[in-house]
Parts: sequence; C-alpha cells; structure tokens
Amino acid sequence: PSMDIPRPRLTITPMPYRPRRKISAVARTGLPRTPHGLRIAAIDIGTNSLHMVVVEVTEHLGFKTLCSEKDLTQLGSDALVRHELSRRAMLHTQEVLARYQSIARGQDVDVTLAYATSAVRECANGSAFVHQIKSALGLHIQVISAAEEARLIYLAVRQAVDIRNDPVLIVDIGGGSTELIVGTSDEALLLESHKLGAARLTQMFVHHDPIRKGELKQLEKHIKKTLAPTLDRIRELGPTRVLGTSGTMENLVSLCLLQHGTENIRHRLLTHMLAGEFAAIYPQLIALPVTQRRKLPGLDPGRAPQIVAGATLVNHLFNELAMDQIEVCDRALREGMIIDYMQRHWPKIALSVEVRDPRRRSVIELARRCNYDQAHADQVTRLALQMFDALTGLHKLGPDARAWLEHAATLHDIGWHIGLNGHHKHSFYLIKNGDLEGFSQLELEIIANVARYHRKSPPKKSHPDFMALGVAERRVVTILAALLRIADGLDRGHYGNVQTLRVVRRRTGINIILRTKTDAELELWGARNKTDMLTEVFGLPVNLSARLNKK
Repeated sequence: PSMDIPRPRLTITPMPYRPRRKISAVARTGLPRTPHGLRIAAIDIGTNSLHMVVVEVTEHLGFKTLCSEKDLTQLGSDALVRHELSRRAMLHTQEVLARYQSIARGQDVDVTLAYATSAVRECANGSAFVHQIKSALGLHIQVISAAEEARLIYLAVRQAVDIRNDPVLIVDIGGGSTELIVGTSDEALLLESHKLGAARLTQMFVHHDPIRKGELKQLEKHIKKTLAPTLDRIRELGPTRVLGTSGTMENLVSLCLLQHGTENIRHRLLTHMLAGEFAAIYPQLIALPVTQRRKLPGLDPGRAPQIVAGATLVNHLFNELAMDQIEVCDRALREGMIIDYMQRHWPKIALSVEVRDPRRRSVIELARRCNYDQAHADQVTRLALQMFDALTGLHKLGPDARAWLEHAATLHDIGWHIGLNGHHKHSFYLIKNGDLEGFSQLELEIIANVARYHRKSPPKKSHPDFMALGVAERRVVTILAALLRIADGLDRGHYGNVQTLRVVRRRTGINIILRTKTDAELELWGARNKTDMLTEVFGLPVNLSARLNKK
C-alpha cells in the first residue's frame, strides 16, 4: 500500500560479482537448475544483537524466508550512557557480520541491506565503526533515524498481521530504544521512539543484583515520566489490540508459557501473554539475581541481565493501558527493511494490489508454489462458502470458521504437487509445513485437517492428527470438511459447470439445488458420493438436484 510516511534514500550493497560456473555436458542432459527470484539479505545491527534474514521475493511483493540468524553481540554494552562503542564489541560485531556475508553468498543473495540503530547512531565513534566495516568487509551500513526505525517496524507488522481497519498498538522494545506505533492496515497514526531500550535502562538504573527497591522506583518513575504524553495520545487513538515484537517481548511470552509447562510452539505468528500470566512472573524476575534468571525456562541466558528493565516497561504498559493481553509477532525491523525495499523498487506489483489480506495472500502464495489448479480451487471455494452461508442457522459457526473453510478449499488439492495417490494427506502435510504466515498453530491444524478430509474416509478415532484436536475443534473440522467434500464433488470434472446453488433446509432433509451451464450428471454423481459426512453431522439426508440455466 502507498504510504504517506517519508522514505529516506537508502544505499543498497550488491553482493560481489562471481563468474558463472561452466556447465558440463553431463549436467546439460539432466534437469535444468531451478531458477529463483530476487534474494535479499536484511541485517539489523541492534544494540544487543545482530539479526539477519535471507528471503526470496515471490509474486505480489511477497517473500519466503530461506534462513534466519541471530547473535547476541552487545554492540551497545555500556555505550548508551558514555556514548562510545568499545573496541571489543566492534570487533565481535565485525566477526559476526563477516559470517553473515558468507551465509548470504551461500544463499545466492542479490541484495544486502544492513541498517544500524541507536547504539551506532548515538555513539561518538559510530561513524568510525561504519567506515571500519566498509573497509574490512565491503559492507555499507545505513544508520537510520528513530522515526525511520518505527516506520519500518510498522511495515513489517502490517504485512504479517491482519490488522484491518481497527487501530492496533505495536510495541518494540529494543536494546537502546522502544518504539510505540499505532496504525491501521492503511496508515500509521502514531510513530514514536523513546530512549527506553532494555540495555539503556539497565545501564542507567540497575546497579545491583538483584535490583534494589530504590533503583526500581527510580526506573518506574523515569518510564512513567517519559511515556506519559505518548500514552495519553495512544488512549485517544483507542487501539483494540496490542502487538509486541523483538527479543524482549519474545522472551517474556516464552517465560509466561513455560511457567505453566506449555511448550512454546510458534509458527511465525501468533503467541500471546495474558496480563495475569505476566503479573505472576514479574515479581519473580525482579527478586531473582541474574545467575538464577539465566536458568529460567524460556529466557535466553544472554538477555537475563536486561530482562528486569524490559519487564518493568511492559508492566507499566499493562497497568497504564489496562491491556488484557499482548500478542507477540516475530516480524520486526529486518522484515520492514525488505518490504520497504520491495515497495520502492517494484511499485507496479505492490503487495496489496492483488491481495490485501496477509493470511489470504500467504495461502495463495503456497498454492502457487504447489502449482495448484486455480480455476478448480476458486470454484470449490465459492460453492463451499455458499453452502456455509446458507446453513449458518444449522451449524452456528462464525466468521473464523468461514475463513478456515475458505483457506482449506483453496489448498485442498495442493497435495497433487507431491503425488496423486493420497494427495489429500499430502495436502495436510503441505499446509502444516508450508510456512503459512499469520495463523496460530491451532488454526493451521484445523485448516490442514479440513483439507485432509475433502476425500476418502471421514475422520476416525484412529487418526492421531484429528484426535489431537479438542472436542470443539473436531466438530468444526467435521462440519467444514463435510461442506468441502460436497463442493469438491460439484466440480468433479474441473469444468466449472455449476454457476450457483441454493440450499433449502427442511425437517426431512437438506436440499441443494444447482444451476448449471450444461447437463449436471457428472457433478450430481460426484457430490452424491460425498454427502456422507454432512448427513452424519446433522442427522439429515442430503438431496441434490440441478436445473439448467436458460440462455
């Protein structure tokens, strides 16, 4: 989408030229090497850590992640107060950057983006560090402003999360700064950055281990004073959700989950921490010395010294904004760098032109990677949703279930990409492991199971993936799969013969009346062989008939 936020001119460093290798005669007789799209490496040089993600651009300005790297380099260790990067930290960061370059070359990266934030931006020798990396590695580092950092984080979250038209609050707690952003799917309403990073606050206020009461009071007072005007503005904008990004948030949500013995399973997005769960771990974090904090399940030992300051900031936000929960998204600055680069270089195929919804876009990208039959998938989706809408009073499922049916219908046949035999099971596997973005793990399980039962046997107690779902989720899967089976049967020949359908529910049964372009013998036969699940679910026979549309 077009943005009104100004975009600075960025310098892009291409990877060094490498001569094309000669292809042997034997190689020419085999399959050609698979071509790939533009590959981008984005490196975020933060105060605490270095992150790199390597992606391959797909259609519609989307991308798929090829690899991801993270190292705690602590470039800003002790630097945010005295404003000078240490020689040791600079050399360590240079070593990690050299390794990242090697990884990028191995991935055939075309473009490398390297951005530095508050640690380099604020230190007197930050410019010298940038020149040192350029001289030693040939890598140009772009030092970005606090406002640009916030804008890029907004781009990353907006691309990954279905924000829609309701404002959301995005909170990114870095090492040197904290970004507070309020935005909708169309625009950023508030972009602010404050010098409240976890490393900075630790250097300023945490001088004993564990933190003393007086230090904690000074820390809380500083956070309150700094954020008061911004929080007033946030309340005026009225965000309906809070999304957290980056390491501090990810570690806190892991702590919350693992305190209850819950395994932290995340699939890109989304996990969350409830206010009550956070309130239970916060006193523990404050009371424990760093040696014991390092042993807490879910906490990265390298973040143990700074987690108290970060958690105190999160506690303030929970209290001041009366939030029930914070959802945690694993998209951050590095993905924003990639999106910004793509938007500026390929405006004619901007991401939102064809598919604005990130979840639907991710589904379509997976379908295209699997060479799906789009006409058949669209026809089955349309018919399945028509039946879902017509039977709402019977199944009583809401819009979430409707969306799951839509996505399952789009992907139900992608298993053909692996093989014909058992392709419904292949579809199940591809949906679960296809890197779909914007879905919780449970949603992926539901969608995959719905697609899996579009043909062959209905769900059984001997099917472990189905039985792993809760009772309510198994009911949803059964209903949606029952509708998908019939819709798939109604396009048995992939001819798109059924133009529309009408569903009449009676006490004696469910009547489905088709309107078709030509004789519907094949479609009626295909659907009648797939009415078993719907009959079983509602205890009503399903009757099908067809009428030819008059030209």
